[in-house]
Amino acid sequence: MAKREIYLVQASIIDANGTYSALSGYPKLFDSKNYDNDTEKALNRARADYHEVVGAFYKRDDRQLQYAGIMHINTGAQIEATVIGAVADLPDPEAEE
Repeated sequence: MAKREIYLVQASIIDANGTYSALSGYPKLFDSKNYDNDTEKALNRARADYHEVVGAFYKRDDRQLQYAGIMHINTGAQIEATVIGAVADLPDPEAEE
């Protein structure tokens, strides 16, 4: 019996207003059973999707933070991840002006 491998591509953003959301259509699963039990093909498809998302992220400058990653569902291991930007600091309401 062939080993089954499942990969999850996640993509999420924090927009200019500080609102978190998953990118439309994500997360996406890439399951080797859908690729004739070819585990390498499933991983390659997951990587291709991940790199497409990261490429699209680099074309946007209207978001505070953008995250994309690939996780190996079988083990929980993170295979690749990219974070672009940073969450804006909130003013401290206790700070003196």
